[in-house]
Amino acid sequence: MAEKINPEYNLKAFNCPNCGAFAKQFWGYAKLYELSLRNINRDSYLSELDRFSMARCEHCGEISIWDETKMIFPLVTNRDFDLTYVPKHLAEDYTEACTIIPFSPKASAALSRRCLQTILREQGFSDKSLFKEIQNAIDSKTLPSHIIESIDAVRNIGNFAAHPQKDINSGEIVPVEIGESEWNLDVLEYLFDFYYLQPEKARQRKEAFNKKLIAAGKPEMK
Repeated sequence: MAEKINPEYNLKAFNCPNCGAFAKQFWGYAKLYELSLRNINRDSYLSELDRFSMARCEHCGEISIWDETKMIFPLVTNRDFDLTYVPKHLAEDYTEACTIIPFSPKASAALSRRCLQTILREQGFSDKSLFKEIQNAIDSKTLPSHIIESIDAVRNIGNFAAHPQKDINSGEIVPVEIGESEWNLDVLEYLFDFYYLQPEKARQRKEAFNKKLIAAGKPEMK
C-alpha cells in the first residue's frame, strides 16, 4: 500500500483532503492576484486577503483553502486512528478534538480532557476531579506501563492541581501548555486501543478459533 502523503502548504502533490486520492495540486495565490490588480488599477482591495491561497485537486477538482501555511478548508485531521470499535460518544469527542486543534488548541484540549474523563469514569475510576481519576487509574495497576507514563504526563502537563476549575469541569476552555493538546490525543488513542480495540480483536480471534474447533469436532475454548 502506498504511503499516505498528508496535505502540506505548497506541496505539489498529496492525498486530497476531499477525495482522499493522491493527486497533483494546482496552487493559486491571492497575493499574485492582488499584484495583478495593482498593475491594472494602481489600487487593491485585497491587502488583507493576500495571505490566503488555494489548491485544486487534479483528481476530483475540489479545492483546499489555506491561511498562510495552515489548511482552513476542508476541516480534516491527519490522524487516522481506527475508531470502529470505540463507543460513539467517545469517538465524536476525539474526532472533534482532532479537527479543531489547528484553530484552537484550548478547545481541543477541553474536548480531549472530557473524553479522557469519560473513559476513566466508565472504567470505574470515577472521583471528584480528573486529577484524582487519573491517579485512581494509575493506582489500579491495571494499565500497561507505557499508558501509565503517558496518562501521568497528561496530569502533569495539564497541571490540574494548580487550576481547580480544570478539576471541576474538564470541558471548560482553560489555559493549555505547549504540546498538551497533541499529547492528550495520543493518550486517548492508547486508551482506545487498550480498552476497546484489543479486547475486540481478542474476541474475534477466539470466535474464529472456536469455529475451527467445532469444525474439527472438538469442544469450544471457554
